[in-house]
Amino acid sequence: MRTILCSSILCLATGAFSQTIEKPIEITMSPVSLTLHPGEHSAVIVAFRVPRGFWLGDNDPSARNPAGTLIEMQSQEHFAFERPQFPAPVVAGVPVRKGFTNIFQGEVRAVVSFTVDENIPDGEYKLTAHITYTPSFDAGRLRSHAREEYSTTVTIARSNEKVQGTPPSPSVGKVPEDFFVREEEVVLPQPWKTILYRWPEGTAIPNFLHWMWVDPENHGKHIQTVWAPFFGITQLSGNTIGMGVALIPTTREGIMTGLLQLRGFYNQYVGTTVALEAVSCPAAYFNYWFSSEISSDGKNKQLHLHIENLNLGDKARFGYDLQLDFFHDPRSRFYGVGAAAREEDQSAYDHQENGTVLDLYWLPAEHLRFAVGGKFRSVDVGDATEGLRDKMPFTTTLSSPGGKFASIPGIKGATVVGERLSAIYDARNSEFSPSDGSYIRVTGEFDQITKQVITAPGPVSQYGRFTADLRKYFSTLDQKITLVLRNGWTFTTSENVPFFDQATLGGSNSDRGFVEGRFHGQHSVFGSMEFRYQTMHVEMMGYPMDVEMAPFVDFGQVFDSKGIKGRFNINPGMSIRILNRPNVGIVGNGAFGQDGLIFTGGVQLPF
Repeated sequence: MRTILCSSILCLATGAFSQTIEKPIEITMSPVSLTLHPGEHSAVIVAFRVPRGFWLGDNDPSARNPAGTLIEMQSQEHFAFERPQFPAPVVAGVPVRKGFTNIFQGEVRAVVSFTVDENIPDGEYKLTAHITYTPSFDAGRLRSHAREEYSTTVTIARSNEKVQGTPPSPSVGKVPEDFFVREEEVVLPQPWKTILYRWPEGTAIPNFLHWMWVDPENHGKHIQTVWAPFFGITQLSGNTIGMGVALIPTTREGIMTGLLQLRGFYNQYVGTTVALEAVSCPAAYFNYWFSSEISSDGKNKQLHLHIENLNLGDKARFGYDLQLDFFHDPRSRFYGVGAAAREEDQSAYDHQENGTVLDLYWLPAEHLRFAVGGKFRSVDVGDATEGLRDKMPFTTTLSSPGGKFASIPGIKGATVVGERLSAIYDARNSEFSPSDGSYIRVTGEFDQITKQVITAPGPVSQYGRFTADLRKYFSTLDQKITLVLRNGWTFTTSENVPFFDQATLGGSNSDRGFVEGRFHGQHSVFGSMEFRYQTMHVEMMGYPMDVEMAPFVDFGQVFDSKGIKGRFNINPGMSIRILNRPNVGIVGNGAFGQDGLIFTGGVQLPF
């Protein structure tokens, strides 16, 4: 079984004041006339002051990018309310992947007209509105505010002269140049002030770090130091305990846009290990992730780089996605090929790989992009770490002549070079934490095996590989509830594809009822239905975080041309998601399957 990494996190309460990340939009409600006569026609004005850099969704209830703004007047005896009237929204361009959207900016005044009943008694009356809105910006959204209550009062007096005027029209005005969301800085006593050190902007180290994170000029961010001890108990990686220190670029709204982290830890299988990680998410569809680590015995060494930039050229019509992987992982597992592979069949090996994948994108229209690319994978299979020798057999032993894995393609290493074409339709309302829309990606590859020790009868030198990834999102207006449907397929044209390039099932991005790479086969099918519910909104070290609970059901299996030779897996589970929208999330999953209760998860980034 696996358990996710756990870290100790300080939760600090901060006081709220106007235009904080908690309440970035100032909302007021006032009547056109304070005193009214029975039978009079009047109105209330609901004013939204939207800080600079922020968006407010228009009044379309079906809108999700950003979500629509809704005013619901509470029923009040003797008052007949009309439908709220908003000014015309402006059309704003979001990254070309998502096209254009209708938004409000500045000071927005909506008008709710009403008529007073002729028989209303004199006196003071409270008028109440329930307002649902979602503060947003071009890269994503913040927490939705559902049915917040605002009120005002009017006085009915028959002695007052009856006036039948025309209610004012909805309008949009400007907000002051300095009307921004104000950062909620936490003043800490020692030693916490030193432990959670905030770097002074304009000095050499912050300047270098902002350059490394590709932050633009006038970024308005600060760099926060965070220390985090952590521990983990996992089936694949073993017991781990250590300490990390991170420098985090943070916007004035409390949004993390990157990371530079140094970690030191002890792992029961590979010993003392040092790791360095750098992440940057400076803009929508522009991200990079770098990770490296090396153990004291030199057997575990890893270097990974992933860069995505779809904002190149005139009107952001071009882009690329690059992945580089150079690593030795002596804790890897192999269970065999086919749906009948059992947990007790697992073996351990050192997965040694040099690989790269490059896709070049053309974005001819909103939501649509095409890619041409290639890949290179050179994989060797070595002996696993000695710490696993008394726990399970080594794959290298079982792949010797006469062993049960001796005929597995690629089990003694192989090199694959391939060309690929992809078509993507992306109509999600957010890259990282979508709540609405759909995503479809279809990829076809033509792969050549340029180097391989022949271990299986009927070897092939080339093959085709085809994948499909389909996702659909539905949500309520306040986006507290999101239904996620996923479906994935992989097909290869031969059973003799090297095992590491076959279709697989298992892991946090696949069937969460199994560890990563639990099943290998010629083809695979995967499906998932997940119900996400936002249970609370909290602040952790000054960062606004949404907490979601998400029961799910994953299902799928690998198969060949003769069908599924084994059990078709249906795995119910529960996910906990802690999100600093729109870029960073900590996700933990637990699911039941034929191997028992399996935990997967970790930090997720917008790739």
